[in-house]
This record gives sequence, structure tokens and C-alpha cells, in this order.
Amino acid sequence: MLTMNVSRRRDPENRSDSVPKKIYIIDDDHDIVESMTIVLKKNGYEVAAQYDNENVEANVAAQQPDLIILDVMFPEDSSAGFTMARLIKNNDALKSIPILMLSAVNERGIYVGKFSNKDLDESFLPVNMFLEKPLKPAAMLERIAQLIGK
Repeated sequence: MLTMNVSRRRDPENRSDSVPKKIYIIDDDHDIVESMTIVLKKNGYEVAAQYDNENVEANVAAQQPDLIILDVMFPEDSSAGFTMARLIKNNDALKSIPILMLSAVNERGIYVGKFSNKDLDESFLPVNMFLEKPLKPAAMLERIAQLIGK
């Protein structure tokens, strides 16, 4: 498991408006993670990342993020993002953390149709919102603001 922590650790119970919100990215594509990290840091967020689907619950618990950005597909499992979302949402200590799911499946043609916020389901697809790849920074920031504010 490879993680990248580009921010300082803090107490989640003692957050104030002056403390940047922390976003934890789980995506196997290093270029996408780097691009998102640049945009997010430029907009005042703290960022940490993980590039695989190993030990997700423990890593999220250790990072204590305000939001998780989670990719759907990983090389070892094309639906790993769904599995990780279910693990997170079934964990009492983590289930309140919003999940923004990244999806390029429409471009790859793996699943029929498109995922949208209408497809959200607490058991099948327990995420808060979708964001389509390729990423548009303005759309990403807008969805993040909707979920956790600035």
C-alpha cells in the first residue's frame, strides 16, 4: 500500500474555520491524483492520497478526512470503488465522511448507461455524489463545496 500525505495531522474534534478541510483521494492514477492535489491545495484544502485498495478503512481512519474522493475502477478489480464505499459506509467510525466518486466507466464502456446522482443507494452505491472523468477542476470544486463547504 502506497499513501501520500501532503498535509499535517490534526484533531478532527477541534476543527475551526481557520483549519483547512482535509480531502483523502483514493485513486490508482498518479497523474490524476497529482492534478487534483494541485487544484485542491491551490484552493486551500489539505490533501492525502492512496493509490490502491489496500487497508482502506484503517487508512481513512488514520487520515480523518472531511471528504473522500474515490475512484470506481482499480487494475486489480474494476468495481473496487464500490466495495471500498460499502466498507467505509458500513464502518460506524467512518460512515459520516462524504464520498465523491470518480467515474470514467462511461468512456470505457464497461457499464451500460451513465452513473448519476439518481443512482445513489445506501446499500448498492453508498456515495454522496459522482464526478465524471476527465475531471474539470471547476466541477470538482463545486461538488466538494456542496458536500463540505470551502
